[in-house]
This record gives sequence, structure tokens and C-alpha cells, in this order.
Amino acid sequence: MQITWFPPEGLLSMTVSHDHTHSHPHDVGGEPSGEIDTRDQGMTHWEKHANAFRMVMTGKGLASLDEMRRAAEDLGTRFYKIGYFERQTEAAAIALIERGVFTQSEFDGEMEAARARFDVPALNLPSDHDHDGKPIQEDDAGGPPNEHHIMNLAMQALLVARGHLTAAEVRQMIENFDQEYPSRGAEVVVKAWMEPNFKASLLNDAKAAIASMGIDLEFQDDIVAVENTDDVHNIVVCTLCSCYPRFLLGQPPTWYKSRAYRSRTVHEPRAVLREFGTEIPSSVRIQVHDSNADLRYLVVPKRPEGTDNWNEKRLKSILTRDCFVGVAVPEAVSR
Repeated sequence: MQITWFPPEGLLSMTVSHDHTHSHPHDVGGEPSGEIDTRDQGMTHWEKHANAFRMVMTGKGLASLDEMRRAAEDLGTRFYKIGYFERQTEAAAIALIERGVFTQSEFDGEMEAARARFDVPALNLPSDHDHDGKPIQEDDAGGPPNEHHIMNLAMQALLVARGHLTAAEVRQMIENFDQEYPSRGAEVVVKAWMEPNFKASLLNDAKAAIASMGIDLEFQDDIVAVENTDDVHNIVVCTLCSCYPRFLLGQPPTWYKSRAYRSRTVHEPRAVLREFGTEIPSSVRIQVHDSNADLRYLVVPKRPEGTDNWNEKRLKSILTRDCFVGVAVPEAVSR
């Protein structure tokens, strides 16, 4: 667990020294980087499947995040040539083969079988085909899945055949990430705002307090709630990869996984916050929390003035995912 304090401007700041002489590709915290693209690019269908498959697979103990991180780092220069979900996919295959869950030849054979299942003629879409102005999804455009989606499908088929997991579990995980998980953070924070005793419990033992609400964090390891106050503003990052309380907030946005956010947040958090349009008074300390595979964080934002008489629904309406990471603050806008 790494915590970096940035006292009010004008006072001596304590920062973390990073020696990257022998660092691995994941070790980017403190390195210089460019501007953060603060837009969330969303996820394609195959990326949602890759994410859900990995969460179910690691949750069942078939491979660990640390094993997969090491496997990704061992990709060498390829690490920098492929994207986040491509790296995660290749790392998962390496970790499962190394553990002996299946062999390389079994994996290769299932890859061939998966390709064959999609070896069908693609239908051209008629010229007048549209989706009421919505963008056409990859599934609608014809053609087989990409190679990394084939890899995930092959791994899933092998694990299903061995009784380690089911396709239904992966499908349910995809649905949960789309529908259920993203709303949980607001439920927890609003309860903390409205019930002082619950907030005390949340700050003391977040996982137990959240469980008392009937929220099942499933495979989530330890989680800590940190409160924004008049004196302290908290911001969360994962300098190694993208450790994030997914079962509480849903899938992390693309910027959270970006090199720019991961490298810069630990040494210039005020500049990072400004890029998100968030200005924190110079008298307020910035506290940076570095997540890891075993520990995640939830920021409890400061309740805005003028919301004392607001009901639960109205309070939830001013809370966004970015508030729970600390890059945004809720505002009492009129609704």
C-alpha cells in the first residue's frame, strides 16, 4: 500500500522517489507522461467478455493477478505493441498453462476449434440498414472475432469442460458490469451521507459495512473507504495496472488504465485534477492512494452544502463514478 501526501501549497511536500533503472513495464508511477485523455472510450463486446472471463477465472483461484502481471511483463517488447485487453488475454493463457490447468497443445487445439466455429460466410449489410442513428456494433459488421477473442473463448471452453466455471457465470458477470455494479458506489456513499453511524462503520471496516447493506462484493479483496473533508481530498490510482473496486463501481474507465494517469497522479495530482476540470483549494491537502491486487479504495466525497433536505434519489443523482475515484466532486446543482 502506497500513500503519498501533498500538503497545502507553500508547505514542504513529501513525495515518493521512483527508481526505474530496473523497472518492469508496469512500474510507471512517478514517470513523466503526457496529457490524460479524460474521456471514457467504453468497451467493445469482446473486451467485456475478456474482462468478465478474467474476473470469474481469477475469482475462482485459477490464476492470480500477480501471476498475470508477471506474465504480461515477460512479453518483452510485445507488451508495448498490444493493448490492455490483449495483454490481459495473453497473460491469462500463459498463467493457466504454467499452472497446468491445460497444456499448450490443448489450448492450440481449442483455438483451432473456436476458429472453425466462426468459419462461416459473412453477410453484407444492406445499404439502407441502420440502427435508428446508433453506431453499428462490431457484431453487426460481419467477419470472424479477432484473435484475442478467440483466445478467450478457447480458454473458457477448456475451463468449462474441466468443470472450473460455466459460460453462464461469465455471461452473468458481463450483465452485472453493465447493469448492477455501477450503481453500488452511489448507494454506499448516500447511506454514509445520511447515516453517521454507518459512515463511521464504513471508514472503520468498509468491506463489512458494505456487506451489511446486502451488497456481495464476490471475489473482492480488502477495500478501504477514505473520506474527503474540508482539509483533505483523496484521489485513487493504480500505478502497476488497473486495480479497482470493480464489484462496487463497475469497470474502470479507460483513462484510469492509461499510462498518463498512472504515472502522473502520484507526483502531480493537482495538475491531473485540473485536467478533469476539478480545482481543489490550495489549503486542502491531496492524498494519493495506490491500489494493488489485494487492496482497493473507495473515496467518500464531501456532501455538498445545501443538500440537507434532499432525498436519497436526488443525492444519488449528483454522484458519478469519477467522484468515487476522486477526480471529480459532487455539486448541488438544481434538478
